[in-house]
Amino acid sequence: MISKKEIEKLAFLARLRLDEEEQRNVPGELESILQYIQKLSEVETSEVDPLFHFPELKNIVRKDEVREVDKKTQKRMIRMGKDKDDYLKVEFTL
Repeated sequence: MISKKEIEKLAFLARLRLDEEEQRNVPGELESILQYIQKLSEVETSEVDPLFHFPELKNIVRKDEVREVDKKTQKRMIRMGKDKDDYLKVEFTL
């Protein structure tokens, strides 16, 4: 059984606001979703052709270029702080 704390964490990660009634319904709804997924995994699909064809994928990125930074940008970077080996260290928290 999924705990209330786990439901709250899932709701937070999914950016959902759930009232008390919705939180009470989540375990049953998740159970029914998982049962459906289990049924789908039992379906024989070895001889089914894929519905989609993806062409060969390439990562299209520009080459890194070293260039001078203007004084205004340098000041901003200094205010940001937390650099490591001349790179900006970016932290992301929820």
